[in-house]
Amino acid sequence: MKQHSLSLWLGGVLFAVSVSAAYAAEFSLQQTLTAAEHYSAELSANRNQSNALSAMADSARELPDPKLQFGIENVPVQGSNNHRFTREGMTMQRIGIMQEYVSGEKRDRKVETILAQSASSAAKAEVIRATLQRATAQTWLDLALSQKVLATAQKLVAETERQVNVQKATVASGSSPASSVVDIRMTLLGMQDKVTLAQRDVALAQTRLLQLTGENIDATSGGLPRYQRLPADPAVLEQNVGQHPEVVEAAREADVAKARSAQSAVAAKPNVGVEVFYAHRADDYDDMAGVMFTVDLPLFKTNRQDKDLAADMSRSMEANDQLALANRERVALVRTLVAQYQAAQTLWLRQQDEILPLQRQRLSLIEAQYRSGQSSLSELLNARRTLLDAELSAHSAEKTVAETWAAIRYLTPQEENPS
Repeated sequence: MKQHSLSLWLGGVLFAVSVSAAYAAEFSLQQTLTAAEHYSAELSANRNQSNALSAMADSARELPDPKLQFGIENVPVQGSNNHRFTREGMTMQRIGIMQEYVSGEKRDRKVETILAQSASSAAKAEVIRATLQRATAQTWLDLALSQKVLATAQKLVAETERQVNVQKATVASGSSPASSVVDIRMTLLGMQDKVTLAQRDVALAQTRLLQLTGENIDATSGGLPRYQRLPADPAVLEQNVGQHPEVVEAAREADVAKARSAQSAVAAKPNVGVEVFYAHRADDYDDMAGVMFTVDLPLFKTNRQDKDLAADMSRSMEANDQLALANRERVALVRTLVAQYQAAQTLWLRQQDEILPLQRQRLSLIEAQYRSGQSSLSELLNARRTLLDAELSAHSAEKTVAETWAAIRYLTPQEENPS
């Protein structure tokens, strides 16, 4: 019986471990980016829009559906044949087919407009992808570096916690005042606040990744991208502004406006309708047949079609202005991001290469002095607090560098592994 219970208990433990492992996931940056694209409802909506426009372009090439026309004509409403269908020679039961013919040029212009809209939708997809990749990469890096911050804070807290027991022993032996234990606990509480804030940052990054990817990403895997340097030379980044999806989208919108202007230019071309009918009359009268034509008469073109054309041409010029504005904005954005990156990189390197080594050296000296009785406990605790603050400042500067690097790297969508 005991052996059976032990087997059940072990089975439950193994099941719990397997479930925990299933829900705890580690993703590389590339895996996270791929998951975000698969999960994006905005990208899915854009694909459906593109599919709809493609279908519309196919149907726009066709003539309108023919129309079946039937009914009764010339039914008397007065006289001795009032409401009779078979006594008046002009009364006819009529059936016919009518087809409207739209010129091939008008249909081609409509197709070109829809295809331009489809190209604009495809350009919008690249804008969505770039924005999504940028947000995902920044959040992934935030999680990786926040976990680094948490580990650093926990390490210093653990070292200080060990000092509490040592300090209690010195108080008990009478070699230190009782207030020293209070001082070290106050310092420890301040350090634990830093740990709590670091845990919050980790949880926020995990939550944001869940929102972006639909995956419970608890930790990052794989190496970090080389955010210690710019993805490309600043001059090259500026030259490639024309490839930014926002600029390409503005260019496609200008193409749509141009296509609509071309469509409006041929709007006055009349459509022609052709109707073939057969009319059956009473037995004493002959049946009839006929052909009828209908033609649009754009008699007031200056008040209708010309006004629409002028409006579309103004929209085309507006779209060209928006394209020029998009180019200027992206150039300014690139220069701004590069300046922000270079400043953040300088601050981070100073923290990492100069300030932190000095703070560690200072702490080592004060610890040695404290052991030899040449330094007080308050000086030692202050040195540890200062080192923790310097560590956190360095990590914060590193986060800023990584975040700005991702903003530059994903100005355009990336297909290959980041480097």
